[in-house]
Amino acid sequence: MTILQNEIIEIGLDENSPKNTFAITKNSQTVGLVKFNEKSEIYFEIDEDKRGNHYASNALFLLMPHIHEVLHEPIVHAIVAKSNEMAIHCLEHNGFEPISKDEDNLYYEHRIYETRLDDNYEAPAGHKVIYLAGGCFWGMERAFKELKGVTETVVGYANGHIKNPSYEEVCRHETGFRECIRVTYNPEITSTETILKAYFICVDPTQADGQGGDIGEQYLLGIYYKDEAIKMAVSSYIKEEEKKYSEFHVETKPLDCFYEAEEYHQDYLLKNPNGYCHITRVEIDKIKALN
Repeated sequence: MTILQNEIIEIGLDENSPKNTFAITKNSQTVGLVKFNEKSEIYFEIDEDKRGNHYASNALFLLMPHIHEVLHEPIVHAIVAKSNEMAIHCLEHNGFEPISKDEDNLYYEHRIYETRLDDNYEAPAGHKVIYLAGGCFWGMERAFKELKGVTETVVGYANGHIKNPSYEEVCRHETGFRECIRVTYNPEITSTETILKAYFICVDPTQADGQGGDIGEQYLLGIYYKDEAIKMAVSSYIKEEEKKYSEFHVETKPLDCFYEAEEYHQDYLLKNPNGYCHITRVEIDKIKALN
C-alpha cells in the first residue's frame, strides 16, 4: 500500500517485514527498504545495483514528516559508519544533525526545526548589514568570522518563493532559495568594499551552476541589500569586478526575504571542526590579511 510518493519514488509499508518497515519502489519495483525501530532509529538500504539514483535521499525527504507528524516521534536517530560517505551526505542533506561519534560511527538526530523570517531585523546603531550567497553557507560563515569588523553572522535562506523553508526543502532545488549569510559589520572597522573583497576571495563568479562540487540553485551566487547606500557600494564594486572575468554569474538585487536557518546550521563549523567546507585555508588566510 503506497503511503507517500513523489516524481522519483513511492513508499509503502512492507507487509512482510516488522512494523514500520517501508519499501521504496520505482516503477513498481522494490529498490530498497527503510526501517524505523522501537528505539526511534532509522536505517536505510538501497539495492546495490540501484545506488546513485538518490532513492535514499528522496525516501528520507518523504518519510521524516510522516514519522514526526503521523507516528508522533519528536526525535529520530541514525547511526552511520564513518566510512559510508554516501549515507553521511544523504543524512546531512535531509536535516540530520551530527550529535556525537566514536571510533567507528557517527550519530545523528532529526528534529522538527523552525526557520525564522528576519523582516524586522535591523543592524545595531553604527552598523550595516549585507546578505551574501556564496555556495555552502557553513564555509561562508566561517570565512567572514575572520574579519575583525564583522560583529555577527547568521546563516539562512534568501529570496525564495515559499514560506518557512526547511533545509530539506531548499536542498530539493525547487524553492528558489539560496544558501546565504547575513553579515552585520561595523563600517568604521571593516568597509563595505572590504566585505566585498572577502566575498570574491571566497567565490568563483564564473561558475554558473553552483560553487565547486556543490551544484544547484541553493548554491548560486548573490549579493543582497536592504538600503540604498549598500546598493550603491555594491553596484560600484561589481562594475569594476566583472571586468576581470569573461563570465560573471553573481546576482545583485534588493533582498526580498531571508529566513534564518535551523539552529544546528548556525556556527556549524565551530561545532563540527572537521565538517565539510569548500573554502580552503588559503582563502581564509587571504581574508585575514584584509584586517
